Amino acid sequence: MNQEPYANDPLLFYPGRRLTPDERDRMDRYQIPIEELTVDHLVYSLGRQIEDNFQTFYSIAEDIAGEETALEIAIAIGRQYGGRGYSKLLEAYGTPGEGSPRMMALYQDLVHSIRGPKHAASLYASYDESRCIVRRKACIYFSEANPDNGKYTGAFESGCFEGYRAADRNLIRVEVHRCRWKGDAGCEQHWVYQDG
Repeated sequence: MNQEPYANDPLLFYPGRRLTPDERDRMDRYQIPIEELTVDHLVYSLGRQIEDNFQTFYSIAEDIAGEETALEIAIAIGRQYGGRGYSKLLEAYGTPGEGSPRMMALYQDLVHSIRGPKHAASLYASYDESRCIVRRKACIYFSEANPDNGKYTGAFESGCFEGYRAADRNLIRVEVHRCRWKGDAGCEQHWVYQDG
C-alpha cells in the first residue's frame, strides 16, 4: 500500500510549524502588528520564549555566579523539571513510582507536543518491553544562536534524567546516543528499563 509523503509527518497540522522563516523572523524581532497575530504566531512565540528563557537564565547565572555554579543550577533545575513532571504523569495513570517504557513514551510525547513546534520535532517516541527511544532534529533547550550554552543544555538534561530515575524505580538508566548540544545533527535518547 502507498501513502502520500505527508502521511508520515506527525507535525502536519501543528500550529506554528508552517510559519515561513520570514514570519518567524518578524516575530523574533517584534515587527508584527498585533492585529496580524494568529494561533500559529502565538504557539511559535511561546515555544521560542521557553528556549529564550533557558538561554537567558544560563547566561546570567554564569555572569553572576560563574560557570561551575551555573552548571550546578542547570542540573538542579533539570532534576526538578523532569522528575516532577514524570511523577505527575505516573500518579495520573495510577502507577506512582512504577514506570515502564510505555509510560515514558506517553510522558515524552505529551510534554514534547505541548511546548511548541521546535520541541514537537521529537514526536513520536517508540518503545518496546525494555526501552523508550526519542529521536529529534531540534531541541527547545538548545539554541543554535547560542551554541556555547550547550554545556547548560547537557547539564539540564542530566538533571532531568536524575529526576526521572528518582520518580521511577523501574528506570535503570538513560543513554544519550546523540545530542544537538554535543554538535550532533540530532538527538537520540534511550530510557532503559531492562538490559539485554
